[in-house]
Amino acid sequence: MRHLSYLTLIVLISCQGKSNKNYLDFFSNLNLSIDTVIIDPGDEIIFLKHQLLNADIGKDGKYFYNFNSDDHTLEKINLDELRLEEKLPFEREGPNGTGPSGAMSVHNENQITMTGYGQTALFSMDGKKLMTLNFEDFFIGKKATKGGERLKLDRVLDTNANRLYVIIHSYIDESYTLGILHLDTFKVSRLMLESFGKLSNYNIIFNSGGIRIFESPPVSLEKVGTKVILSNLITNTLMWYDTEMDSLFMKSYNSQLTANHKENEFEKEYETPEEFEVAKRKLRQEINFMPPIWEEQGACFYRFSYQEIENIGGEKIRSKVYLTALDKDLNILGETLVPQLTKKPGRHFAKDGEIWIYENINDEMGFVRLKMEKK
Repeated sequence: MRHLSYLTLIVLISCQGKSNKNYLDFFSNLNLSIDTVIIDPGDEIIFLKHQLLNADIGKDGKYFYNFNSDDHTLEKINLDELRLEEKLPFEREGPNGTGPSGAMSVHNENQITMTGYGQTALFSMDGKKLMTLNFEDFFIGKKATKGGERLKLDRVLDTNANRLYVIIHSYIDESYTLGILHLDTFKVSRLMLESFGKLSNYNIIFNSGGIRIFESPPVSLEKVGTKVILSNLITNTLMWYDTEMDSLFMKSYNSQLTANHKENEFEKEYETPEEFEVAKRKLRQEINFMPPIWEEQGACFYRFSYQEIENIGGEKIRSKVYLTALDKDLNILGETLVPQLTKKPGRHFAKDGEIWIYENINDEMGFVRLKMEKK
């Protein structure tokens, strides 16, 4: 076992989106409409406890995979036929054990990764463990030589390049870095994430009677082609690491419909549940940015953002939902309000030119499909 930690300096290029372009033209030529579909579970009950937290679309877009932590199976859902096709068994313990359920993602059509706080493992679809990466081998994670560091659960395994991409959060200086773990040498390259710099301003804590509840804005990491794309909830700025150019890029945007980032700052700690809930609600009432998703048919990215509307008199919580389109180089093409959507989009992905958004419909797995058709 080798314990090496290297700091690699890679050029950071910052690009500012042009404000003189009319981003509203792109969607003016499209009709947006929605319909709803429900997945047939057959004789089974599809696992919906955690709002599809451990679910992912297959690389060919035909199958959607949902990990059921109750019976430890991978639910394989045929999206073309709108039915649960089969449940693939996995072991909880032993040589092929997944251990405590963490985050599941599809690696390719024959493999998935399962990630916990201390490791990431690669599995075949028939439940065989093919590779285990223990983070203490790289001196980061729970037994890091640098105290107060944790790895976020969003991680990307690149078996072709023999790398694992991770987001490292330091609780000491509240910094975020992209960690590139070189699996053949156990070296670690670190790149500072400039657009994550203000995330700590939006960490809030409920602290009372020995109970501490920590709320932090979500961050995301996803690989599309040669780009490892990094985003977070508080800003429309995107960063990406180009695996071929070995460089980190950043691009900011001037939205014509929303703020470009959260603006207000809040107290860090709250002593009553009521104060804590008010702070969370006020955070949601500012603009929130979701991760971009790749749409293969149109060869573009789509990114939702939303702003919760103040709930008056016990009304159901509603949100204004916006959609931004970006080209393959992450240049903005257009943006629009989506009046057909009135709440924060659930787990979503693109398929056949449409955006599928998870919806629990009477305890059944359903999807609202947002269609974009030329006028």
